[in-house]
Amino acid sequence: MSMTEDKVTVPSYIYSPVGKRDPFRSFYKVIKSKAKAKIGGILTHFEIDQLKLTAIISGISRPRAQVELPDGKGVVVKVGTRIGKNYGRVVRIKNDEVVIAEDFRDHLGRKMTNYIHMRLENKPGERK
Repeated sequence: MSMTEDKVTVPSYIYSPVGKRDPFRSFYKVIKSKAKAKIGGILTHFEIDQLKLTAIISGISRPRAQVELPDGKGVVVKVGTRIGKNYGRVVRIKNDEVVIAEDFRDHLGRKMTNYIHMRLENKPGERK
């Protein structure tokens, strides 16, 4: 037998990514994002600056506030309600403002909190 007579046949294989997940994408992030989608309601579909604080009910044991969506509909929020695309949460409702805390990580991986104050707008001629 000579080497030229023996030909080795190599089966050809073509990779098809159809129906397979991306190997470079973190599986953990997919699970985490699905879990966060269940946490928030309609308020997590908008940026906080798109929302408008229209009313506050204070002086009760659990104060509430009303936030207006860009389409004009009102949504009642309480302490703990998720709000904004970054899944911030209402941490305090005062007489004239709502305080929202957004958690994030900085470039070094440290947990940071950004506090956003939504103020109640007074119409001309109204008293505080």
